[in-house]
Amino acid sequence: MLFCEKYGKAIDFLLEKSNIAVRYRVTRELCDGSNPNDLENLQEELIYSERAVRLINCLKNRKEYHGSTLYAVENSLNMLVDVGFQYGKGFSEFDEVINELADEARELPVDKNHVLRHLSHIVVVPFLLRAGFRDEWVKEFTIKRICLIHDFVTLNQYDIYDDILKYKSIPKCFRNRPIVRPDLYENGWFKIPLEYDIYGFACLMPELTVDLQSKVNDIISYILDSRFQAIKDGYGILADKKRYWAMGWDPKPTDLRKDYRCNPILLKLDLLGRFSVAANSEWFTQALKLINEYTDESGIYHFPKSFLTEKDSNWILGSHMGLGENRRRKDALTIEGTFRALVIMKNILKEM
Repeated sequence: MLFCEKYGKAIDFLLEKSNIAVRYRVTRELCDGSNPNDLENLQEELIYSERAVRLINCLKNRKEYHGSTLYAVENSLNMLVDVGFQYGKGFSEFDEVINELADEARELPVDKNHVLRHLSHIVVVPFLLRAGFRDEWVKEFTIKRICLIHDFVTLNQYDIYDDILKYKSIPKCFRNRPIVRPDLYENGWFKIPLEYDIYGFACLMPELTVDLQSKVNDIISYILDSRFQAIKDGYGILADKKRYWAMGWDPKPTDLRKDYRCNPILLKLDLLGRFSVAANSEWFTQALKLINEYTDESGIYHFPKSFLTEKDSNWILGSHMGLGENRRRKDALTIEGTFRALVIMKNILKEM
């Protein structure tokens, strides 16, 4: 059965009830842009929508690459992509901002003495790719990450922590967290996979050589391994001489043994469903089964509010699952949840 036949009632519901962002993305992605004139009109309406204008302003006036506010690139850029913005697809103002951002990021000075010297690139490059930007340096950086991480995961190591007794003057707030082995972030190049990396790999996967695709699949298999999932959440603390930094960003799948409703399960399914090795995994099968418990006979999903969090925090943590629907409306969560679920379902048809 074709996707549009199976989920036709849900698609009709979204086209009838949703705001401009969801209608635009449904028309472009779920209906494959079947009516170009409709798509063009919807795009023009989207560009001038309140949410899009606000997010473009935040991205233009960005204050940092990594952070929890809308003025951090990792949040405003991804939220624009979520409502339908894509580089080179007729969003002229967005294209200008992306070009400016990419030029700025490419020339970022690297502090050779800082343990997080490459973090800004690790954060921003995957999301430039997610926005549709494909300059050669962005692809080269991502391929370098693939090769570096692959070299590590093929060692089949899951003991990533150092002996804490070797370290002195650890700040009190860090003393209950393990210290990551310094060889795993030598010269600021993280050898362990980060959540940011997985987004970059997902975006570039169809364009990679067979050899590089195989390496990415090895990395995804590594993070799906139960031994990896047993590693402490957020990895741990980074140490550099006498200074310490808290590190998060581990790419572990949602732990389905815990209260998964408080975790970004939809975001994880959307991301991991873009890899065949993940889409065919036991974790994915079980996660899909869980979310399908919330669907009705029309293919419409009725998720609890915790599935679709909207709050001031990092996008990558699932904190901005809203798509601009008025949350005071009774069907807002149903609209946003159904759309996100249908995107997952359509993606896995390509991978399974």
